[in-house]
Amino acid sequence: MKRLALSAALLTLPALVAAPAGARTTIHPYIEAQQVFTADLTGHDQDAVTYTGVAAGVDATLDGTHVQGQIDYRYDHYFSWSHKYQDTDTHQGLGVITYKPTQSLSFDAAGLATRASGGFGRRAPGYVFGDTSNTQQIYAVQAGPSYATRVGDVGVSADYRFGWTKTGSGSDLDLGPGQPVLQNDFTTISNSVYASAGTDPGGYGLPFGLKLSGGANRDQVHFLDARLDSVFGRADATMPVSDTVALEGGVGWEKNRATSRQILTDAQGNAMLDEDRHLQADKSKKRQLTYDQDGLIWDVGVLWRPSARTSLEVHGGRRYGETVVFGKFEHQINASSAVEVVAYDDVTSFGRQLTSEVGAMPSSFNSFAPPIPTTLAGCVFGANGGQGGCLPALSSVSSNFYRSRGVWANWSSQRGLWTYGLSVSYDHRHYLAPVYGDQIFGASAANDQSVTINGVAVRKLSASSSVAFNGLAAWYDSDAFDTSPYWVYGGSVSYYRDFGRHLSGTASVSASSGAGDNRDNDVIGTALVSIRYTM
Repeated sequence: MKRLALSAALLTLPALVAAPAGARTTIHPYIEAQQVFTADLTGHDQDAVTYTGVAAGVDATLDGTHVQGQIDYRYDHYFSWSHKYQDTDTHQGLGVITYKPTQSLSFDAAGLATRASGGFGRRAPGYVFGDTSNTQQIYAVQAGPSYATRVGDVGVSADYRFGWTKTGSGSDLDLGPGQPVLQNDFTTISNSVYASAGTDPGGYGLPFGLKLSGGANRDQVHFLDARLDSVFGRADATMPVSDTVALEGGVGWEKNRATSRQILTDAQGNAMLDEDRHLQADKSKKRQLTYDQDGLIWDVGVLWRPSARTSLEVHGGRRYGETVVFGKFEHQINASSAVEVVAYDDVTSFGRQLTSEVGAMPSSFNSFAPPIPTTLAGCVFGANGGQGGCLPALSSVSSNFYRSRGVWANWSSQRGLWTYGLSVSYDHRHYLAPVYGDQIFGASAANDQSVTINGVAVRKLSASSSVAFNGLAAWYDSDAFDTSPYWVYGGSVSYYRDFGRHLSGTASVSASSGAGDNRDNDVIGTALVSIRYTM
């Protein structure tokens, strides 16, 4: 219940504090009772389990003069009918709030609660009930102010972001005799600041625009007191070559440095573990260097804006001492349909990557999460066919710093009685973990990659009923722990019905399976019925 209170406070407090008098606010708390049956349909385990679930949640929207946002949060507790399985808890929710007291100043806050696939190169489940091994309960918050104004022809902007991420309630990985038990329970705190000043093309009579910018980041992971410090400064120019196309280029300097405490070892170099066989930090020794890079950065690109509904920006150059490519494409197909594609390349931590992605979520979104929880729903679809966003950080949980490169695409649409959403994401990581020594396992220079696909289609049957179809698939490959690639895939069908102003019910069935990594390809089926009272 402590975690329930924490998650609820993180997601609802910004709305309650920021809402000015007269804001058009709707807050709908609810309670729910569920009956769940899950079984191995292949018969490998000859096992079936029944759960009784209780849930509490809140759906809220803010649409005022100075505040915009949405909160969708729920807590589920499942009581197992079998002594072989433990009771389980799941927190799910997303909250995005923007408070703008003046034209120049705004305050943004976003929070997430979800279960994600575990790390350490192990298989991620599809739909989850009861057995939550290799999953982590994740909490993430990003908040901070932004300021933008103009001084003559010069635009000035600055922002600060505080990020907090907590992972836990998952299983550890036992490496066997003589090796530690790797825990995946850690907290990350991130602080980022950015400022810029520049002119648009035509300012001061110049045919091109100029901008000077700089920023700094610090990530602190409490596991082994790891730190990642980054600082950069650069100058950028924008040259229009037509009414719809502009060329862009920039040059600057950066410094990135990661360190951590060394492992506590004995005279032979073996790790000295605590009573739970976890690694310990040796605070008596000098901090260990994990990553150290500085030097010139540059990139060139093109900006194409053929209309107010379409934009494409692509850049390529050099950063982190290597080639980088990044960009973004947005297209509002019509008033109720939009597509977005984002390519990224960054040296980061799990916490900063996730909080940055959460902070970029739209303040109005569709709640398409299936009633049967899944760890693979890593994208958010915009409301009424608006822009959405994806969370590739959730592909794997790790306390190590890493180089993250990938691309995701998100499509949202509403047509007549149908609402659709489809997302595809690819994420590649190169881990920057320290080398602990020959006697201790490390993830230094390890790589993993994943592909995740999510789809949803919702059909309104009447004024009081609807049906939803959810599909998911994921591919994961890691060169750590001698694992082999594997697939996870599944789908669900859910029927929703209102029985009045306050009462509604849901019936849902799902099936999921996996392939690869020398495991039995179990097919897990789940059926759920629930009744909800909305206040």
